[in-house]
Amino acid sequence: MFSNLSRGSILHGIDRSSGMKWFTGSVERVTPSINNQYPYSFNQFPAVTLDLIVNINGKQQEIKGIHSNDIIADFGEDSIILADNKDSLYNYLKSLLKTSEDAVDENNLKKHKARIPQIKEVMAEMMPGVSNSNEVKELRAQVGELQNQLAETLSLLKSKTIKEEK
Repeated sequence: MFSNLSRGSILHGIDRSSGMKWFTGSVERVTPSINNQYPYSFNQFPAVTLDLIVNINGKQQEIKGIHSNDIIADFGEDSIILADNKDSLYNYLKSLLKTSEDAVDENNLKKHKARIPQIKEVMAEMMPGVSNSNEVKELRAQVGELQNQLAETLSLLKSKTIKEEK
């Protein structure tokens, strides 16, 4: 847990800003703060967050808002992942790997490709004017054609009726 960190503690991390690179850092300073963002009730303690100054490859980096009870801090896709020990980071990376492998799995890909037309069909049934504008344009063109043919037919009938009356 990050709550056990003190000056000199070693952190393990992954930098995802340009690819993935593993690094270790040494904690220079730990500053705890109580997170009052969410109200807490009786017998419930407020969340403690930590602001760290970490020496990574000779550069001091400030890292804010780590939850003290966590063992992994993931700051998003193009940022860093921090852990207080190598085993936790390794296990977290295994879960990320599994997620990525599942996303590109052939069976999963086939399932989602097959699902796309089904979803589009249901969306078209639910809101025909919104989900498939090409289909709506085609239908409007067909209705326009039918209106022209009907107008032509009516004019032929009228002209035939006028000739018969004469």
